[in-house]
Amino acid sequence: MSTPLQKTVNIRLVSTIRHPNVQEETINIETKGTLTLKGKQYYLVYEEMRDEKITRTTVKLGGQTALILRSGGVKMRLPFERGELQTGSYDTQYGTIIITTNTKHLHFDDGHFQVEYELIINEEVAGTYTLELIYTEAE
Repeated sequence: MSTPLQKTVNIRLVSTIRHPNVQEETINIETKGTLTLKGKQYYLVYEEMRDEKITRTTVKLGGQTALILRSGGVKMRLPFERGELQTGSYDTQYGTIIITTNTKHLHFDDGHFQVEYELIINEEVAGTYTLELIYTEAE
């Protein structure tokens, strides 16, 4: 069994959120994380602080698919597959909400990941999200 390749990376995260009848919101975060290659699968792992809570995010990157797992301050599972509806989950203080992603665009190459998707809750589009991760090897 081969040892996974791992390197420390600088990450720039740009997230754009468009909810119906609400002004568009853009969130920019810069942080450090790790990029690991296990076989042919890439894993990008980083932490972010929001509302005084640390959330650990793992992004599993493939050619036509991606999966975002968040734990800590936010617990969420967001699967993406181009052209397919995928079922995920979002934990709240009141219980788990089943969510669906409708992936409109998914692109991954060395140093760049971008996904655009509709977030569907109870068969209604709650918003359209664009997430872009740009990462470079840290010095």
